[in-house]
Amino acid sequence: MKTVCRILALMLILSLAAGCAQSAEEAFDLNFSSSSDESALDFNGLELLYRINLDSGNGVDSTENYLGYTLNTEFSDLAMQRVRDLENRYKFKLNVTNDTADLVNMTAGGLRFADIFLSPSFNFFAWSKAGLLTGISTLSEYIDYRDSEKWGSPLILESMFYGNDVYGLTPNAWPEQNYTSFGYPLIANVDLIMTNGALNPRELVEEGVWVWDTFTQELEKNTVMEGSTARSYGLVTSYPYFAQMMILSNGARFAERDEDGNYYCGYYTPQAMRAMEMIREIWYGKYEHTVMRDEVYYSEVVMRNFTSEHGAYAFLPTHFLFGVYGEVAMNLDNFAILPTPTGPDVPVGYMSSVHHTMYYTISFPISSSSTDAAATVVNEIYEPLPGFETKDDIKSYMSRNYFFDERDADVFFELFENSYYNYDYTTGFESRRIPEGLCTSNRALSELLTSNEPIIEKCFTEYVNPTLSAYTALFEGN
Repeated sequence: MKTVCRILALMLILSLAAGCAQSAEEAFDLNFSSSSDESALDFNGLELLYRINLDSGNGVDSTENYLGYTLNTEFSDLAMQRVRDLENRYKFKLNVTNDTADLVNMTAGGLRFADIFLSPSFNFFAWSKAGLLTGISTLSEYIDYRDSEKWGSPLILESMFYGNDVYGLTPNAWPEQNYTSFGYPLIANVDLIMTNGALNPRELVEEGVWVWDTFTQELEKNTVMEGSTARSYGLVTSYPYFAQMMILSNGARFAERDEDGNYYCGYYTPQAMRAMEMIREIWYGKYEHTVMRDEVYYSEVVMRNFTSEHGAYAFLPTHFLFGVYGEVAMNLDNFAILPTPTGPDVPVGYMSSVHHTMYYTISFPISSSSTDAAATVVNEIYEPLPGFETKDDIKSYMSRNYFFDERDADVFFELFENSYYNYDYTTGFESRRIPEGLCTSNRALSELLTSNEPIIEKCFTEYVNPTLSAYTALFEGN
């Protein structure tokens, strides 16, 4: 009965969305071409609703913000000035609201949810499948979604793919926002490490010896006992993050592609198996005592244990480092941003990361009657901000203001540019059953992998293949 109700609800949403799209009068009906004189555009007082609904995904509320920037900061001031200038130039009003509302329910009720929506991409697969968002390729007259410098590479946009289109963009040319969406770099409390008499991890990376064996040695050195109590643990981490990054550190990913263009799960490769054996050695084996066990799942609690100096190393989401959720930068000074130590099947120095969402994603709800105008305005708003016209400008700024050491900035940006979508939220976390199972069960690896084969096959059939078909349609052969 529940399944039938869900189907009926989805059909209702789709029919209402289609009705909105067909019956709404387009308030903006000007023809733009590359030769158009943009200074002559006049929206005649059109009001566009820009709704912001930011959600960390793990119980941490965002601070008050303007277009994703904390209020009364340099970037919120620049964003406000950008909008004011555009409002004066094009004669429109951007009504920005942080009031929470539900996209599905409002669209189903025939209500205008927003013209522009800034949100994480957690639910984009479901929203796109239900027809609640406008495909960006249909707006290519106003927005060039292939401009990766401005909107993000296909790798970064993957969580917004569905079918033959992409349904969201990231503000890739703006400082801070897009760069807080990936995980899970290994963060080190360098002052604590020095107090513990261990080695500086930045130097280990620089010397080319940052491998699994070195890491386990450093976990040992940073586990400091005072009687029967640990003053410092080597590792304070959430196990889903730790396990995923260790698998990735030996060159294995959740979704990989073979020579024939077919997608398969990289967790069943020899590289992944070797990484899983190392994970078990740290979690249940020889190095078990180096891991703090007070909390090993909820990332916000793990993060606060780390900032309270209970341990030297932690795998953390980058949105905890700085930005509207950035408690690490608020509480620690000398924290290093490191790649995961590498396994034997990749070159030393290999860097990659994962992401389960993009925390700042721009989309255009189907209920808008002014989508073309909204797309034109968004394209103008998200030009690089003054003083931050290039990636080097952004990197220089973040190095001065967020990173203790320039080497951290180099690692951070390389991790971001090599970030793979892990499908956690899209699949209802079925995609990470294997990484989680490594740290929640002592079952043999072969048994763990075999028992999850039907689940992984379903993930690829229902989610991965429909997602990556958009990559083929939009970016291959173009």
